[in-house]
Amino acid sequence: MIWNDLREYLERLERDGNLTIVRGARWEDEIGTITELMDERDGPALLFDEIPGYPKGFRILANAIENYDSMSMAMGLDPKMSTEERSERWGQITKSFKSCPPQEMSTGPVLENMITGDAVDLFRFPTPRWHEADGGRYIGTGVCVIQKDPETDFVNVGCYRVSVQDERTCGIFMEPGRHGDVIRKKFWARGEACPVVVCVGQEPVLTVLSGSSMFRSPDQVSELEVAGHVHDAPYPVIKAPITGLPIPAAAEIAIEGFIPPPSEGLMDEGPFGEWTGYYGHVRHPETIINVKAIYHRNDPVIFASPPERPVNATVELGKNNVQTRRRMEEAGIKGVRGVYTLANPGFMVVSLKQMHAGHVEEVSKFVSPEGDRFSGNQIWVIVDDDITTAAEVLWAMATRLIPETGVRVVPGRAIWQLDPRILPEYRAAALHGEKGPYPAHNLVINACRPYDWIDQFPPVNMNSPELRARVLRDWESLFN
Repeated sequence: MIWNDLREYLERLERDGNLTIVRGARWEDEIGTITELMDERDGPALLFDEIPGYPKGFRILANAIENYDSMSMAMGLDPKMSTEERSERWGQITKSFKSCPPQEMSTGPVLENMITGDAVDLFRFPTPRWHEADGGRYIGTGVCVIQKDPETDFVNVGCYRVSVQDERTCGIFMEPGRHGDVIRKKFWARGEACPVVVCVGQEPVLTVLSGSSMFRSPDQVSELEVAGHVHDAPYPVIKAPITGLPIPAAAEIAIEGFIPPPSEGLMDEGPFGEWTGYYGHVRHPETIINVKAIYHRNDPVIFASPPERPVNATVELGKNNVQTRRRMEEAGIKGVRGVYTLANPGFMVVSLKQMHAGHVEEVSKFVSPEGDRFSGNQIWVIVDDDITTAAEVLWAMATRLIPETGVRVVPGRAIWQLDPRILPEYRAAALHGEKGPYPAHNLVINACRPYDWIDQFPPVNMNSPELRARVLRDWESLFN
């Protein structure tokens, strides 16, 4: 095994200087905001302890696999290797995949504490509210949700968001068509509730595989089998006492229960700031888990991977092009917050506070007029004024650009001879003294929220400036 349990991974993080212990942060607002701020800075893993209202030792681990180095280490790759070497090594591991079935153990550390019946209380754990606008406390952000297909016995280990609704009820959100959704619907078609185990805090290999970001398991092959291959050893599991589902033997916390059909139980769930960086799903009735038992280790650790805006970079955009901004203002275009160079030559960004319909089009026409110009082949990206870093520009392009209407190629010609994109025939002509204009089109990308439904565009999952400023002030030592 690469990691026998999550605690072994924690020891490695601490030994390498990649773990910061935070004592005394509140679950209501501080834990989520500290995690958000540290993720943006590509900072170390965070282990929260001594959380007010909870026993010392009931901990939360966050930001532990969020950057390339920690993710690589979690999967058994040497972070000292180059990016190319790591990619090559992971390619070898996945290419040589052979199923390695799990090994059932008679017991495991996860059974150190067994809570059943009326004693079940999900609030015994310091589950945070990760963002101010979240519709509740989410214990399931880096979880493994375990189910078994009633027809094939295929065991699926997926990552779905799980909220704490009350002492004995979780909410669970699954996208239609995912393996977990297919399995639960098979049980519902039989008139049965779907057995489920939510594993909170397992070693990182299974955690990563459950989200399928590193490797998507072949059809009808369990992530437990893939984890065994990656570990080069059968994955140790125990049989859940009530459902019989496999539970990682060294898990920190396991929640066992049943997902009833919608006709028998729905509860309002969400909103939740998702991985896209937005609240794309409003509060809505969703399926639940009726919890029958909780198992946990002494001094349990919640493994958390709350979605943040995918902009974990702090590099500011290039120098503001004051002259171009001024010319826009002189042309009557208001709301321009800045004109920046993202990359030379000619990759420019315009930050715009949209004020009316057609505002983006005004900017588009100004920055890329048709006809002959000195230089062409320019790329202009127009973004909303909340976008301030290079990484945020890419995020805006990935989440606000509507390709069929937001991409415009502006025909043009240019005379600048240093452009590497000059076609060979025109370059050859210039070498013979014929320095005429050559084709050089511009690309204009509208990466702004659509103005005609801007008020309905999903809000960003980001804590308020006031809360962020207060947490930065009160926890200043963490960010120095």
